[in-house]
Amino acid sequence: MTTSEAASRTPPFRRRLVPLAVGVVLAVGGAATRPFSWSATALVLVSVVVALVLAWRRRPARTPFTTRLRRGVALWATLLAVAAIWEGYAFVRQPDWTQPSSEHPTLSTLLDPALEQGPLRFAGWLIWLGAGWWLCRDE
Repeated sequence: MTTSEAASRTPPFRRRLVPLAVGVVLAVGGAATRPFSWSATALVLVSVVVALVLAWRRRPARTPFTTRLRRGVALWATLLAVAAIWEGYAFVRQPDWTQPSSEHPTLSTLLDPALEQGPLRFAGWLIWLGAGWWLCRDE
């Protein structure tokens, strides 16, 4: 029995319940951490690594590579690379990696005033995890 056969036998409710429960637990843990702390950074890093491993293991169906798709991939890959380079540069240039810097703000630094309160931090983590799940899902 292959993995896809086993997944097709699992009820859809249960297939969605496990990632949802994991996401809520991660969001609660993330909301409980202090912003810009090593525990928050470790939680983000572990979440990203797990998502990348799960996404890498899946083999999606081949999509015909048209000129329009090639241009779209090139555009989005360029935007993503520029954003990642900017974020990395701003993070590395901060005087203290555990304290936000107004001279070299990262996206987290810019969003921190809106996400200071516990319920909003929880909602922010849920949105971040949901966006990551949406990007890595297999459909």
